[in-house]
Order: sequence, then C-alpha cells, then structure tokens
Amino acid sequence: MTDSSLLIPKDAKITLVPTRPKQRIWEIDFLRGLCILLMILDHLAMLLGSYFGPAWFGSGMAGDSAAFCRWCAWFHDSEARRIAHGVVVFVFFSISGTSCAFSRSNVRRGLILACVAMLYTGATYAAESLFDVGGIRVTFGVLHCYAACILIWALINILVRRNTVAATIISAAIVVAVACLYYLYTPPADTPKWLAPLFPYIDANGNPPLFYDPSEFSPGDTFNLIPYAAFFFTGTMLSPILYPRKYSLLPFLDGKWNKPVCFVGKYSIFFYLFHVVALAAVLMLVSYLFITPGDWVLV
Repeated sequence: MTDSSLLIPKDAKITLVPTRPKQRIWEIDFLRGLCILLMILDHLAMLLGSYFGPAWFGSGMAGDSAAFCRWCAWFHDSEARRIAHGVVVFVFFSISGTSCAFSRSNVRRGLILACVAMLYTGATYAAESLFDVGGIRVTFGVLHCYAACILIWALINILVRRNTVAATIISAAIVVAVACLYYLYTPPADTPKWLAPLFPYIDANGNPPLFYDPSEFSPGDTFNLIPYAAFFFTGTMLSPILYPRKYSLLPFLDGKWNKPVCFVGKYSIFFYLFHVVALAAVLMLVSYLFITPGDWVLV
C-alpha cells in the first residue's frame, strides 16, 4: 500500500481560502423597508382623514392642522393614491418573492408566517368586537397572501428538486395564468365562498365579485391570490437572473445612509403587526389630552 505522504512534496504549501461570509442583500432590505414606511404613512393618512379628522373638526380645529387632515381624506380616495398603492404593493411582493431564494427553509418561513397571520386575524376579530369599531377584521390580508405564496413556492421547489430552470419556468407560467384569470375570467355567482381568498375583491374592470361580499369577507385588509400572486412570482422568476450568485447588485452604494430603512425592512413583520396600534394609540392620546379633551375618539 502506497504511503500518501510520499505523494506530497515536503516543500508543498497549502493555503486555506476562507469562504465568503453570507451577507444580506442591502437593496432588498432597503426596498422592503421603504415599502413598509410608505404603508405606515398611508395608514396615518387614513386614520387622520377618516377617523380622527372629522372628530377634530368638530372641536374647532383650524389652520394648517385642519388643512392637512382634509388633504389626508382627499389623498386616501384619490387616483394618485391608487396608483402609488399599486406600485408599492408590486415592489413589496416581488421583492418578497426574490428574497425567498436566500431562505434556508421556505416551508418553515411559510408555516410561521401562516401562524402569525391566523393570530392577526383573531386579534382583529377580537378588537372589532371589543371596541365596537367596524371594518377592521382581516380574514385574508397581506400576511395570509404572503404565507400562501411562500408555501406554494416551497412546494414547487420540492417537486422540481430545486431545479432553478424548472422553478423559473413554473413561476413564469403562474404569472401568466394569474394575469389571464384577472383580466379574462369572472367567477360565476354559484362559486363556493371558500374560494374568496383566490379571486379578487375588485376585478380588472372595477367590479366586485359575484359570489361573496368583500365588505363582509375581510374589510380591514384584503389581498387575494389573484392578482397578487403574480407580483410575488415575478420576484421568484427574476431572482436567479438578478442574483445568480446571491450577492448585492449595488455593493458600492451600501453604507450607513441606508441602515435605518434597511432595519425596517429586516424586521418588517414587526412594523406591519404593530404600526396601526401604535399610530392609533398616539393619535388617541393627542386627542384625549389636547384636541378633544376627555375624548379618545376611537373608544
């Protein structure tokens, strides 16, 4: 038997090259954080324009504060807000789809997010009953839609055995199928109501569905798989093209300037879950102490 030490010269040198440490893609965190911040501002405008503003007007509020509340009410029903909302939602869902390529276990992520979504549903139902405030129930919102998309993506990867080309082709097929259903198909009135999470609460022509009432299904937040799954799977489709090596596309722009927004993006789930409660609590306290003394407005 040959001694292996005789095969290696005595003067041979071995250099160990450390593996490149895994790093978060800063632009993904940044875009996700930016979407979350814009969502928070949007919900602030909704609270000021629809809930607190009218009560504050009755207390004699005037000047710039009153003008801003009226602007919030206008903006939340404006065409500008509708367009901006569509762009932000597309960026958020597509970025979320792209980031799934960097996850070690999308099954675990999807199941955890699904559990969080169910807890969120229970909390909104309880809050609506406890505070007697209508329109805040969330039966199938953004968390539910996101969790469903992640689990579908995880199942696709299991079926194709993590074949990137096959998964990308399936993602493209899903995008096309969802787009066709959104623009070309209207479910009939006898469609089972349990399919409500699938079909849009407003179709491409602005019409509500025939087989369920959107205002009763999930008035607080509704994100049906059609069309939003197309946004998510656009991200999974582009991920191997944009990030084949899973490195940042813009490392030269990374720096301290983006850290606050990236922080929001990294912990977006917590900002999403608690921002409405935090905003409402602050505005209620402002009302009680300064604008409508003794009146919390929402309670």
